Amino acid sequence: MKKLALGAAVAALLAAAPARAEITVCAWGTITGPDALVNGMTYGTADYLKYLNESKGGIAGEKIKVLMLDGRYKLDEELKIYRRCADQEQAVVINGWSTGASKALRDQIQQDGIPFISESFASEVLDPEKLPYTFIAGPTYEQQMIIALRDLAAKGGKNVVLMYSDNEYGRGPVNVVRDSGIIDKLGLKLVDLVEYRYDAQDVTAQMLRIKAKNPDLVYVQGSTPQLIVALRDAAKAGLPTKLFMGNMYNISPAIPEQLGPAAEGFRAIQTYAFFGDNIPAMKEIEEYAKKNEVEKKDIYFIKGWLKGKVIAAAIENAIKKAGGKVPADIKAFRKSVRDEMEALKDFDTGGITPPFTYKDHQGSVQARVAEIKDGKYTPVGTWINAR
Repeated sequence: MKKLALGAAVAALLAAAPARAEITVCAWGTITGPDALVNGMTYGTADYLKYLNESKGGIAGEKIKVLMLDGRYKLDEELKIYRRCADQEQAVVINGWSTGASKALRDQIQQDGIPFISESFASEVLDPEKLPYTFIAGPTYEQQMIIALRDLAAKGGKNVVLMYSDNEYGRGPVNVVRDSGIIDKLGLKLVDLVEYRYDAQDVTAQMLRIKAKNPDLVYVQGSTPQLIVALRDAAKAGLPTKLFMGNMYNISPAIPEQLGPAAEGFRAIQTYAFFGDNIPAMKEIEEYAKKNEVEKKDIYFIKGWLKGKVIAAAIENAIKKAGGKVPADIKAFRKSVRDEMEALKDFDTGGITPPFTYKDHQGSVQARVAEIKDGKYTPVGTWINAR
Protein backbone atom coordinates (compact mmCIF):
# COMPACT_ATOMS: atom_id res chain seq x y z
CA MET A 1 0.00 0.00 0.00
CA LYS A 2 2.88 2.35 0.85
CA LYS A 3 4.49 1.63 -2.53
CA LEU A 4 1.20 2.31 -4.29
CA ALA A 5 0.76 5.56 -2.40
CA LEU A 6 4.31 6.63 -3.24
CA GLY A 7 3.80 5.81 -6.90
CA ALA A 8 0.59 7.81 -6.99
CA ALA A 9 2.33 10.79 -5.37
CA VAL A 10 5.17 10.71 -7.92
CA ALA A 11 2.67 10.47 -10.77
CA ALA A 12 0.79 13.46 -9.39
CA LEU A 13 3.95 15.52 -9.17
CA LEU A 14 4.91 14.67 -12.74
CA ALA A 15 1.45 15.57 -13.96
CA ALA A 16 1.61 18.92 -12.17
CA ALA A 17 5.08 19.78 -13.51
CA PRO A 18 5.19 22.02 -16.60
CA ALA A 19 5.90 20.34 -19.93
CA ARG A 20 9.59 20.32 -20.80
CA ALA A 21 10.44 22.97 -23.37
CA GLU A 22 11.43 21.70 -26.82
CA ILE A 23 13.51 23.35 -29.52
CA THR A 24 11.70 22.98 -32.83
CA VAL A 25 12.97 24.46 -36.07
CA CYS A 26 10.70 24.27 -39.09
CA ALA A 27 11.99 24.52 -42.67
CA TRP A 28 9.88 24.20 -45.77
CA GLY A 29 10.91 24.26 -49.39
CA THR A 30 10.05 22.88 -52.80
CA ILE A 31 11.10 19.33 -52.02
CA THR A 32 8.98 18.26 -54.98
CA GLY A 33 7.66 20.58 -57.65
CA PRO A 34 8.79 23.14 -60.23
CA ASP A 35 11.63 24.65 -58.21
CA ALA A 36 13.10 21.46 -56.76
CA LEU A 37 16.47 21.93 -58.48
CA VAL A 38 17.40 24.58 -55.89
CA ASN A 39 16.00 22.86 -52.79
CA GLY A 40 19.47 22.06 -51.44
CA MET A 41 19.07 25.12 -49.23
CA THR A 42 16.28 23.39 -47.30
CA TYR A 43 18.26 20.17 -47.00
CA GLY A 44 21.35 22.11 -45.93
CA THR A 45 19.59 23.83 -43.03
CA ALA A 46 17.99 20.61 -41.80
CA ASP A 47 21.25 18.69 -42.17
CA TYR A 48 23.28 21.23 -40.23
CA LEU A 49 20.89 21.01 -37.28
CA LYS A 50 20.98 17.21 -37.48
CA TYR A 51 24.77 17.48 -37.56
CA LEU A 52 24.63 19.41 -34.27
CA ASN A 53 22.36 16.73 -32.77
CA GLU A 54 24.87 14.03 -33.73
CA SER A 55 28.15 15.81 -32.99
CA LYS A 56 27.29 18.09 -30.07
CA GLY A 57 24.11 16.70 -28.60
CA GLY A 58 22.11 19.56 -30.10
CA ILE A 59 22.22 23.17 -28.91
CA ALA A 60 23.30 23.87 -25.33
CA GLY A 61 22.89 20.16 -24.65
CA GLU A 62 19.32 20.08 -25.98
CA LYS A 63 18.39 18.04 -29.05
CA ILE A 64 16.73 19.97 -31.86
CA LYS A 65 13.50 18.78 -33.43
CA VAL A 66 13.97 19.46 -37.14
CA LEU A 67 10.96 19.51 -39.45
CA MET A 68 11.59 19.62 -43.20
CA LEU A 69 8.32 20.06 -45.10
CA ASP A 70 7.32 20.24 -48.76
CA GLY A 71 5.55 23.41 -49.88
CA ARG A 72 5.65 22.25 -53.55
CA TYR A 73 5.90 25.92 -54.62
CA LYS A 74 2.15 26.28 -54.08
CA LEU A 75 1.10 29.38 -52.17
CA ASP A 76 -1.87 27.77 -50.39
CA GLU A 77 0.32 24.86 -49.28
CA GLU A 78 3.03 27.19 -47.99
CA LEU A 79 0.51 29.22 -46.00
CA LYS A 80 -0.87 26.02 -44.41
CA ILE A 81 2.64 24.90 -43.51
CA TYR A 82 3.38 28.24 -41.87
CA ARG A 83 0.33 27.93 -39.61
CA ARG A 84 1.25 24.36 -38.72
CA CYS A 85 4.79 25.41 -37.83
CA ALA A 86 3.64 28.44 -35.84
CA ASP A 87 0.76 26.85 -33.95
CA GLN A 88 0.89 23.06 -33.79
CA GLU A 89 4.65 22.61 -33.85
CA GLN A 90 5.44 25.73 -31.77
CA ALA A 91 8.59 26.30 -33.83
CA VAL A 92 11.06 28.79 -32.39
CA VAL A 93 12.38 29.61 -35.90
CA ILE A 94 10.77 29.11 -39.30
CA ASN A 95 12.69 28.92 -42.58
CA GLY A 96 10.24 29.65 -45.41
CA TRP A 97 10.53 29.55 -49.18
CA SER A 98 8.93 31.58 -51.94
CA THR A 99 8.67 35.32 -52.56
CA GLY A 100 4.89 35.00 -52.88
CA ALA A 101 4.51 33.31 -49.49
CA SER A 102 7.02 35.60 -47.78
CA LYS A 103 5.12 38.66 -49.03
CA ALA A 104 1.72 37.20 -48.15
CA LEU A 105 2.92 36.39 -44.62
CA ARG A 106 4.79 39.65 -43.94
CA ASP A 107 2.33 41.08 -41.44
CA GLN A 108 1.35 37.73 -39.93
CA ILE A 109 4.96 36.88 -39.10
CA GLN A 110 5.36 40.12 -37.18
CA GLN A 111 2.06 39.62 -35.34
CA ASP A 112 3.02 36.07 -34.37
CA GLY A 113 6.51 37.21 -33.35
CA ILE A 114 8.37 34.30 -34.97
CA PRO A 115 11.91 34.66 -36.39
CA PHE A 116 11.48 33.89 -40.09
CA ILE A 117 14.29 33.40 -42.61
CA SER A 118 13.02 33.64 -46.18
CA GLU A 119 14.65 31.98 -49.17
CA SER A 120 13.41 34.96 -51.17
CA PHE A 121 15.81 37.84 -51.69
CA ALA A 122 13.12 40.34 -52.67
CA SER A 123 13.69 43.78 -51.18
CA GLU A 124 9.95 43.88 -50.46
CA VAL A 125 10.40 41.39 -47.60
CA LEU A 126 13.43 43.18 -46.16
CA ASP A 127 12.81 46.01 -43.69
CA PRO A 128 14.35 45.62 -40.20
CA GLU A 129 12.11 48.36 -38.77
CA LYS A 130 8.75 47.41 -40.28
CA LEU A 131 9.48 43.67 -40.52
CA PRO A 132 11.65 43.02 -37.45
CA TYR A 133 11.08 39.24 -37.45
CA THR A 134 11.90 38.66 -41.14
CA PHE A 135 15.44 37.93 -42.31
CA ILE A 136 17.10 36.93 -45.58
CA ALA A 137 20.67 35.65 -46.05
CA GLY A 138 22.42 37.67 -48.73
CA PRO A 139 22.06 40.41 -51.36
CA THR A 140 18.55 41.19 -52.58
CA TYR A 141 17.45 40.25 -56.09
CA GLU A 142 17.55 43.94 -56.92
CA GLN A 143 21.14 44.29 -55.69
CA GLN A 144 22.14 41.26 -57.75
CA MET A 145 20.46 42.68 -60.85
CA ILE A 146 22.21 46.01 -60.37
CA ILE A 147 25.58 44.23 -60.23
CA ALA A 148 24.82 42.83 -63.69
CA LEU A 149 23.81 46.27 -64.97
CA ARG A 150 26.96 47.88 -63.56
CA ASP A 151 29.05 45.15 -65.16
CA LEU A 152 27.45 45.90 -68.54
CA ALA A 153 27.97 49.66 -68.18
CA ALA A 154 31.62 49.17 -67.21
CA LYS A 155 32.16 47.15 -70.39
CA GLY A 156 30.58 49.80 -72.61
CA GLY A 157 27.33 47.96 -73.25
CA LYS A 158 24.08 49.82 -73.83
CA ASN A 159 20.90 47.83 -74.53
CA VAL A 160 19.26 45.70 -71.84
CA VAL A 161 16.41 43.20 -71.88
CA LEU A 162 14.89 42.10 -68.57
CA MET A 163 13.27 38.68 -68.83
CA TYR A 164 11.21 37.43 -65.89
CA SER A 165 8.65 34.85 -64.77
CA ASP A 166 4.97 35.71 -64.28
CA ASN A 167 4.95 35.49 -60.48
CA GLU A 168 6.05 37.58 -57.49
CA TYR A 169 9.58 36.20 -57.73
CA GLY A 170 9.85 37.46 -61.29
CA ARG A 171 7.83 40.66 -61.47
CA GLY A 172 8.62 42.23 -58.09
CA PRO A 173 12.39 42.74 -58.40
CA VAL A 174 12.15 43.79 -62.05
CA ASN A 175 9.55 46.44 -61.19
CA VAL A 176 11.65 47.75 -58.29
CA VAL A 177 14.79 48.09 -60.44
CA ARG A 178 12.91 49.60 -63.37
CA ASP A 179 11.18 52.17 -61.14
CA SER A 180 14.41 53.07 -59.31
CA GLY A 181 15.87 54.85 -62.33
CA ILE A 182 19.20 53.02 -61.99
CA ILE A 183 19.13 51.88 -65.64
CA ASP A 184 19.08 55.46 -66.91
CA LYS A 185 21.62 56.58 -64.30
CA LEU A 186 24.07 53.98 -65.61
CA GLY A 187 23.60 55.26 -69.16
CA LEU A 188 21.84 52.09 -70.25
CA LYS A 189 18.66 51.63 -72.27
CA LEU A 190 15.90 49.17 -71.39
CA VAL A 191 14.87 47.93 -74.84
CA ASP A 192 12.31 45.33 -73.73
CA LEU A 193 10.59 43.64 -70.81
CA VAL A 194 9.81 40.00 -71.57
CA GLU A 195 7.51 38.04 -69.29
CA TYR A 196 7.07 34.27 -69.57
CA ARG A 197 5.03 31.63 -67.78
CA TYR A 198 6.83 30.25 -64.77
CA ASP A 199 6.19 26.68 -65.91
CA ALA A 200 6.79 27.37 -69.62
CA GLN A 201 8.48 24.56 -71.51
CA ASP A 202 9.09 26.60 -74.67
CA VAL A 203 10.07 30.28 -74.91
CA THR A 204 11.29 30.27 -78.53
CA ALA A 205 8.85 33.04 -79.47
CA GLN A 206 10.19 35.24 -76.67
CA MET A 207 13.76 34.57 -77.80
CA LEU A 208 12.98 35.60 -81.37
CA ARG A 209 11.46 38.81 -80.00
CA ILE A 210 14.59 39.43 -77.92
CA LYS A 211 16.84 38.77 -80.91
CA ALA A 212 15.08 41.52 -82.85
CA LYS A 213 16.00 44.00 -80.10
CA ASN A 214 19.74 43.29 -80.48
CA PRO A 215 20.55 43.54 -76.75
CA ASP A 216 23.96 43.65 -75.10
CA LEU A 217 22.58 41.90 -72.00
CA VAL A 218 19.59 39.71 -71.25
CA TYR A 219 19.12 39.48 -67.50
CA VAL A 220 16.85 36.58 -66.51
CA GLN A 221 14.98 36.86 -63.21
CA GLY A 222 14.15 33.18 -63.00
CA SER A 223 15.18 30.02 -61.24
CA THR A 224 17.27 27.13 -62.57
CA PRO A 225 14.45 25.24 -64.37
CA GLN A 226 13.37 28.38 -66.24
CA LEU A 227 16.95 29.29 -67.09
CA ILE A 228 17.50 25.86 -68.66
CA VAL A 229 14.49 26.39 -70.92
CA ALA A 230 15.61 29.96 -71.75
CA LEU A 231 19.16 29.01 -72.77
CA ARG A 232 18.00 25.98 -74.74
CA ASP A 233 15.57 28.09 -76.78
CA ALA A 234 18.04 30.98 -77.09
CA ALA A 235 20.32 28.60 -78.96
CA LYS A 236 17.45 27.69 -81.29
CA ALA A 237 16.92 31.37 -82.03
CA GLY A 238 20.61 31.97 -82.66
CA LEU A 239 21.22 34.10 -79.56
CA PRO A 240 24.70 33.61 -78.02
CA THR A 241 24.74 32.34 -74.46
CA LYS A 242 27.22 35.04 -73.39
CA LEU A 243 24.39 37.61 -73.64
CA PHE A 244 22.59 36.00 -70.69
CA MET A 245 23.08 36.57 -66.99
CA GLY A 246 21.01 35.45 -63.99
CA ASN A 247 20.89 35.66 -60.21
CA MET A 248 22.28 33.34 -57.57
CA TYR A 249 19.52 30.80 -58.22
CA ASN A 250 21.10 30.17 -61.61
CA ILE A 251 24.34 28.73 -60.23
CA SER A 252 23.41 25.10 -60.51
CA PRO A 253 25.32 22.10 -61.86
CA ALA A 254 22.08 21.09 -63.58
CA ILE A 255 22.51 23.91 -66.11
CA PRO A 256 25.81 22.75 -67.70
CA GLU A 257 24.88 19.10 -67.13
CA GLN A 258 21.62 19.39 -69.09
CA LEU A 259 22.67 21.93 -71.71
CA GLY A 260 26.28 20.99 -72.38
CA PRO A 261 27.94 23.40 -74.87
CA ALA A 262 24.79 25.56 -74.95
CA ALA A 263 25.57 26.63 -71.37
CA GLU A 264 29.10 27.85 -72.10
CA GLY A 265 29.48 31.56 -71.44
CA PHE A 266 26.40 31.94 -69.26
CA ARG A 267 27.01 34.16 -66.23
CA ALA A 268 25.32 34.36 -62.84
CA ILE A 269 25.74 36.17 -59.55
CA GLN A 270 27.60 34.15 -56.92
CA THR A 271 26.91 34.98 -53.27
CA TYR A 272 28.31 31.96 -51.38
CA ALA A 273 31.28 29.63 -51.55
CA PHE A 274 30.92 26.66 -53.88
CA PHE A 275 30.24 23.14 -52.61
CA GLY A 276 33.64 21.47 -52.38
CA ASP A 277 35.63 24.64 -51.69
CA ASN A 278 38.46 24.31 -49.19
CA ILE A 279 36.68 26.01 -46.29
CA PRO A 280 35.97 24.97 -42.67
CA ALA A 281 32.23 24.55 -43.35
CA MET A 282 33.02 21.97 -46.02
CA LYS A 283 35.02 19.99 -43.47
CA GLU A 284 31.90 19.87 -41.28
CA ILE A 285 29.81 18.66 -44.23
CA GLU A 286 32.37 15.95 -44.98
CA GLU A 287 32.25 14.84 -41.35
CA TYR A 288 28.44 14.72 -41.46
CA ALA A 289 28.57 12.78 -44.75
CA LYS A 290 30.52 9.94 -43.11
CA LYS A 291 27.30 8.76 -41.47
CA ASN A 292 24.62 10.45 -43.56
CA GLU A 293 23.60 10.83 -47.18
CA VAL A 294 24.02 14.37 -48.47
CA GLU A 295 21.09 14.71 -50.84
CA LYS A 296 22.23 17.83 -52.70
CA LYS A 297 25.87 18.72 -53.40
CA ASP A 298 25.66 22.27 -54.69
CA ILE A 299 25.90 25.92 -53.68
CA TYR A 300 22.32 25.86 -52.38
CA PHE A 301 23.18 23.20 -49.84
CA ILE A 302 26.03 25.48 -48.75
CA LYS A 303 23.53 28.31 -48.36
CA GLY A 304 21.34 26.03 -46.24
CA TRP A 305 24.31 25.05 -44.07
CA LEU A 306 24.93 28.76 -43.48
CA LYS A 307 21.35 29.37 -42.38
CA GLY A 308 21.60 26.43 -40.02
CA LYS A 309 24.67 27.99 -38.44
CA VAL A 310 22.93 31.34 -37.99
CA ILE A 311 19.80 29.76 -36.52
CA ALA A 312 21.81 27.61 -34.10
CA ALA A 313 23.97 30.54 -32.94
CA ALA A 314 20.93 32.70 -32.20
CA ILE A 315 19.17 29.89 -30.30
CA GLU A 316 22.30 29.10 -28.29
CA ASN A 317 22.78 32.74 -27.32
CA ALA A 318 19.13 33.02 -26.32
CA ILE A 319 19.47 29.96 -24.06
CA LYS A 320 22.58 31.47 -22.47
CA LYS A 321 20.63 34.64 -21.75
CA ALA A 322 17.99 32.47 -20.05
CA GLY A 323 20.53 31.02 -17.64
CA GLY A 324 21.34 27.97 -19.72
CA LYS A 325 17.80 26.63 -19.87
CA VAL A 326 15.34 26.48 -22.76
CA PRO A 327 12.65 29.09 -21.95
CA ALA A 328 9.25 27.51 -21.36
CA ASP A 329 7.45 30.60 -22.67
CA ILE A 330 7.58 30.14 -26.46
CA LYS A 331 6.72 33.79 -27.17
CA ALA A 332 9.56 35.02 -25.02
CA PHE A 333 11.90 32.40 -26.50
CA ARG A 334 11.06 33.48 -30.04
CA LYS A 335 11.57 37.14 -29.17
CA SER A 336 14.95 36.38 -27.58
CA VAL A 337 16.06 34.32 -30.60
CA ARG A 338 15.06 37.17 -32.92
CA ASP A 339 17.05 39.63 -30.82
CA GLU A 340 20.09 37.36 -30.77
CA MET A 341 19.85 36.78 -34.51
CA GLU A 342 19.86 40.51 -35.13
CA ALA A 343 22.74 40.91 -32.66
CA LEU A 344 25.07 38.55 -34.55
CA LYS A 345 28.19 40.52 -35.41
CA ASP A 346 31.25 39.30 -37.28
CA PHE A 347 29.85 35.77 -36.95
CA ASP A 348 32.12 33.09 -38.42
CA THR A 349 30.26 31.27 -41.20
CA GLY A 350 33.01 28.75 -41.79
CA GLY A 351 34.14 30.47 -44.97
CA ILE A 352 30.75 30.38 -46.70
CA THR A 353 30.67 34.18 -46.65
CA PRO A 354 32.76 36.85 -44.96
CA PRO A 355 31.97 37.26 -41.23
CA PHE A 356 28.22 37.61 -40.88
CA THR A 357 26.61 40.66 -39.24
CA TYR A 358 22.82 40.49 -39.10
CA LYS A 359 21.77 43.93 -37.89
CA ASP A 360 20.61 44.71 -41.44
CA HIS A 361 18.75 41.33 -41.65
CA GLN A 362 20.83 40.43 -44.72
CA GLY A 363 24.16 39.36 -43.29
CA SER A 364 26.82 39.31 -45.96
CA VAL A 365 26.07 41.25 -49.16
CA GLN A 366 29.18 40.17 -51.03
CA ALA A 367 28.79 38.97 -54.60
CA ARG A 368 30.78 38.31 -57.74
CA VAL A 369 30.14 37.16 -61.29
CA ALA A 370 30.71 33.51 -62.17
CA GLU A 371 30.75 32.16 -65.73
CA ILE A 372 30.32 28.64 -67.07
CA LYS A 373 33.64 27.59 -68.62
CA ASP A 374 34.32 24.00 -69.67
CA GLY A 375 31.16 22.90 -67.90
CA LYS A 376 31.96 24.53 -64.56
CA TYR A 377 31.17 27.84 -62.89
CA THR A 378 34.34 29.90 -62.72
CA PRO A 379 34.62 33.28 -60.96
CA VAL A 380 35.45 36.05 -63.42
CA GLY A 381 35.56 38.96 -61.00
CA THR A 382 36.46 39.84 -57.44
CA TRP A 383 34.07 39.87 -54.49
CA ILE A 384 32.31 43.22 -54.22
CA ASN A 385 29.76 44.81 -51.90
CA ALA A 386 26.39 44.38 -53.60
CA ARG A 387 24.91 47.53 -52.07
